[in-house]
Order: sequence, then C-alpha cells, then structure tokens
Amino acid sequence: MKVNNDINLGCGHISLDKELGGYYQDFREAIYHFDNNSLGRFDDKGIPYLVEKDRDVYSIVYTIQYALIQHEYIMHEGKNEERLEIFQNCLNWLDEQSETFKDAIVWRSEENKQYNLPKGWISSMYMGQAISLYLRAYQLLGNEAYLKTAEKAFKFFHYDYSEGGVKRIDENGDLWFEEYPTDPASYVFNGFVYTFFGILDLYRVTGSKEAKDTYEACIQTLENSLHKYHRWYWSVYDQKKEQLVSYYYQKNVHIPLLEILSKLTKKPIFASYHSKWVRQLNSPLNRLIVQLMYRVQPRLKRLRK
Repeated sequence: MKVNNDINLGCGHISLDKELGGYYQDFREAIYHFDNNSLGRFDDKGIPYLVEKDRDVYSIVYTIQYALIQHEYIMHEGKNEERLEIFQNCLNWLDEQSETFKDAIVWRSEENKQYNLPKGWISSMYMGQAISLYLRAYQLLGNEAYLKTAEKAFKFFHYDYSEGGVKRIDENGDLWFEEYPTDPASYVFNGFVYTFFGILDLYRVTGSKEAKDTYEACIQTLENSLHKYHRWYWSVYDQKKEQLVSYYYQKNVHIPLLEILSKLTKKPIFASYHSKWVRQLNSPLNRLIVQLMYRVQPRLKRLRK
C-alpha cells in the first residue's frame, strides 16, 4: 500500500465518559487511502474491497476502520445522510460476516502470509475495534442489537490461544491479546492497544467490572513491556520479528497511541516514551539509520539462517 506521509492521524476524543463520542484516534485523514484507491475500491453500497489478481476481496479490518472514519465525520459534521447510509451498510456487512465461536461472536480473516496464518484466523485487534464500532453505532442509532453484538464479541477474549482464542499470559504473568495469534507469540504493539481500547469502551458504556479489570490488566502489561518496543533510534512493530516500523507508522500509529495512553491514564511512562519516539521521528540521523537498517536487517537474518 502506498501511503501519504503528510497525513496526520493524531489524538481523537479522549474521555472516560459513558457517552463515547468520537474514537480515541482521529482517523479522518486516513480516508485519503480509501478515496485514492490505495486500499482498494468501493462496491455499490460504499463498502471497500481489495482487488487481488482474479478476485475481489473484502476485508474485515478495512470495513471496521472505514466505518469508524465515517462515524468520526458524523461526530464532527453532524448526521450526513450519505455517511449514515455507508456507516449502516458497513455494519450490515459485518453482521453478515460474523460467526459464532462457542458463546462469542467473531469475525474471521483471509490468509496472512507475513505471520503465516491460514484463512479463518481471528485477530484481537479486529475484535477490539469491532467492539468500539458497535458501541458507537449503539449510541448513535439506538439499536440494542449493536450493544449485544459488542458484549458477545468481548466474550471471545475469555479464550486462550490454545483454545483457538487470542488470550495469552506471558512468562511474567501479564495478560496479552494477540493481533496475530502465532506460535511463538508475536505481541504486536498497536494491535494490543487497539484491542484494549475496545475493552475500555465496553466498560465505559456498560460499567462491566470484568471489562474494567481486563483493561487495567492490559495497561499493566504495557507498562511492564513497553521497553521491548524501543530501540535507541526508532521503535519496533512486535516482539517476534522485531521489525522497525515505517516513518508513516512511527508518526501515525505508535506516537499517537502513546499520546492517547498518556492522556487516558496520566501514567508518566507513556508520556516519557512518547517524547522519545517524537525525538526519533524528528531526527534526520535516526531516519537515516532506519533506512540503512531496512537494508542490513534482511541480510543479517539470512546469515543467521
């Protein structure tokens, strides 16, 4: 995907109120990637899809995120009829794609070659963002069915990796949810955070003690492990591959998430790493080192093999 590095996906609506409002991160400028066909095309209902060789492929995560973008515009501009229709169409499509997993509702994904996951795998990030989306749809449209869907999606977080779920407890006893459920664990930074944003939303809307306790356990996990994503010159995507993130990702994913966490929790560790990663981003030397490492790291990996 060709990205536009001029885009800024900064903090959105930072609140712990029961009324959710906009999402924690303002994704509106990301609509550029949809409108310019970087993330595929649109069907006659306004739902994005990808064109891959001889077939059209719909994406769970792109549909969720596109719906969140539409919701963000509605929050800022009012109930535009066209945006509301697309928002509703995305929800209808997601309803059709949902499946039952024991006592939970899930959405399954296409094959992921990067993490060697076959078609049908389930992502904690998609589940968390789906919860955030459905709860906002519930508050915007007043449909109780959306609340029930969010609550049933949360039940999926009860299930360990060994049971087909995404829940893991690491060697320190800390709780994780996996964006990419791999063996060994990958522990993707942004996927974990977007997951527990959904859990936080459920607590805010319903007052669920279980959701509150789960969210707080996730914050503790991140406090204990944030240093694992830090290199002196940049940040890394996960704990398995430890690949350096792109400039776009550092700017529009990792840095905004730390700012959001700092504002939500008031914990100094998030503000501290936010400052470090901003300094990295703004350093021409650091950016040069990253470009060199992109070339060197694959060769080092081949040598190790």
